[in-house]
Amino acid sequence: MNANLKKVIILLVIGAFIVAYVNLLKTPGDPITREEAIEISKNSELVKEGLTIAHRFTIETNYYNSSRLEQLKKWHSDDIFKNVPTDAFWEEKVPEGHSAWEVIWWISYQTKLGGCAVIVIVHAETATIIYEAKGIELL
Repeated sequence: MNANLKKVIILLVIGAFIVAYVNLLKTPGDPITREEAIEISKNSELVKEGLTIAHRFTIETNYYNSSRLEQLKKWHSDDIFKNVPTDAFWEEKVPEGHSAWEVIWWISYQTKLGGCAVIVIVHAETATIIYEAKGIELL
């Protein structure tokens, strides 16, 4: 076989591996599980603060796949929300084609009546907290 032909074949094989590797980097990984999202949300400062004074708590989770998030983003562009800044919606922080877990901690206070809700949004592919907020106070 000609030496130049061997070099061309080797370069094509190397090029194919490089293209495949780059495509793997662009593709989001498998989403994390519900349990993993809950564990990650425990790292939220608001959750840590709430758990230090909690008598008890319950956890609610919601999974938003990429198509549902795109629906929400489209809905937020409706006229009804024209006076609301887009950064008010956590959905805008999730890149297109990705998904997220919403973890809601319902915390009952130990020292007083009532409690509060803490909402933590976990990016399902990168396993990072992208949003956290203290929700309503319960009496």
